[in-house]
Amino acid sequence: MNCVITGVTSFLGLHTARLLLRHGWQVIGVVRPGSRNQDRLSEEGIIGDPGFHLLHMDFDNVQSAERLREDGKQAGSLFFSSFEKIDGWIHFAWDGIGSEGRSNEAIQRLNIENAKKAYVMAEASGCHRFLFAGSQAEYGVGSHERPMPVSAYGKAKLEFGQWGLSQGSHSGIMKFLHMRIFSVYGHGDHEGSLVNSVVRSLIAGKALLLGPCTQLWNYMECRDLARAVATLLESGQDLESIYDIAGKETRPLREYVEEMFNILRDEGGLALWSQDDVDHPASELLRFGARGNNAEGAADMSPDTRALLALGFQEDISFQDGILSLFREWKDKGNC
Repeated sequence: MNCVITGVTSFLGLHTARLLLRHGWQVIGVVRPGSRNQDRLSEEGIIGDPGFHLLHMDFDNVQSAERLREDGKQAGSLFFSSFEKIDGWIHFAWDGIGSEGRSNEAIQRLNIENAKKAYVMAEASGCHRFLFAGSQAEYGVGSHERPMPVSAYGKAKLEFGQWGLSQGSHSGIMKFLHMRIFSVYGHGDHEGSLVNSVVRSLIAGKALLLGPCTQLWNYMECRDLARAVATLLESGQDLESIYDIAGKETRPLREYVEEMFNILRDEGGLALWSQDDVDHPASELLRFGARGNNAEGAADMSPDTRALLALGFQEDISFQDGILSLFREWKDKGNC
């Protein structure tokens, strides 16, 4: 079984590629020429795996999706001449990170166009299932029934997802799965993520300026995310729909942050105090309300994972175990 992953050097792409290789898939990882992140593939032991194949392509330089669709044979030949068929395609590639990137409409417009090119290439290659990595940001201040994204990022993800679901398939073969992925944390996540910022600041004993953190939130550990994606890719059922990818526990974000404090305090991971000194309040390090919210605003998360659970998926890694895993990894590397 052959699977293409666009955005394979991303945080989510790396974990998904590693799991699929363990499951026996041939993984074709698409990387932009000169990518600064390509070294991650070697660092994570993916390059060198006999099931992994690296392919360089810059979607910015590929003709439009409309032109590709007019010449389906050419669209397919741009990829995979050495593979008889492509069984699955997972599209993680999406530029623009942080509040600034998520607010940049030009970047998000280009993301939509490149995602359409990937879709048409997948279709022309005889792909059976196209998985798009959407986001909870698509819901914004709305709901499942009526998404109301706030940021340019959320609006762009929603637009492409709606486009993909409207396509059916010109070939009559490919199914489109829209994964709305909620907050994922863990090994390899960018240093500016909330979890990494909180844990690193607590370990160093430095005060951290936070937003109000009053909104409902949901976290999933990166290895569980990869398992959820694999569940959708490998399911024998006839799938084509929207799937929320999230953990089983939704609660105020402040509770998650305070739990990180308690976990590290109990583990002896707070540099400021000894393990026996348990009476100091988290407020000495965690300054809630000291800054504003990010580009998504203070929208609550309310994932509906029933469709995913119906396929047999179950979350394995609790928030406590995930945070302890991060702490021990940094400690082993001498970063604590």
